[in-house]
Amino acid sequence: MCDTTLKMKIYKSMLNDILEGKYIPERPFTEKELTEKYQISKSPIREALIELCNEGILRSIPRYGYEVLRIKEKEVKDAKEARLIIECGALDKYFERITPECITHLRAILDIDHPRDEAIQQHWDRNSHFHIALMESYGNDYLVSVLSRSMILMKRAYVQYQYNKWKKPGFSSQGTSHRILLNHIENGDKDSAIRTLSEDISAFDTSFLS
Repeated sequence: MCDTTLKMKIYKSMLNDILEGKYIPERPFTEKELTEKYQISKSPIREALIELCNEGILRSIPRYGYEVLRIKEKEVKDAKEARLIIECGALDKYFERITPECITHLRAILDIDHPRDEAIQQHWDRNSHFHIALMESYGNDYLVSVLSRSMILMKRAYVQYQYNKWKKPGFSSQGTSHRILLNHIENGDKDSAIRTLSEDISAFDTSFLS
């Protein structure tokens, strides 16, 4: 396996561990710990760590190791506002690009079975899947990457502030609003679709930051 592939494997594994709260702010870790965990050389591990540092997820502590960066309240609120601007603006601009096939794909995401007592973390993942899939239907890869980063930041905020307990839902059940949104899109009602999307994003409650 080449170093590039190893780097991505470690990167994805590290990111998943961070999102699951296995690494949290103010608890540094070292490259040595990671080489022992993954049983590979330092090179791909260091490359993955540098990538996470470049994305503002980790910070390097000279002569010591790495630490997950603490997310500030303003970052989360800014991310929510950015989502309103980006997602609603993109829906307005690219509304005609949403094909019947795209709508079928989005409905299939909503129809996936999930347990009634589903954890908030899994609920958030499903919500992210829907919003990113909608953005993908427009064909603008850059906007997809921006939205994906925003969703990751908001999920990290839950881990940071709730320490992965996920006891308090910070958002309402989006299934109903997502279906209403798709109905408006299918009926060609752009204004109602934008309004529903805006209400859905706005429903994300940031009170858990307090």
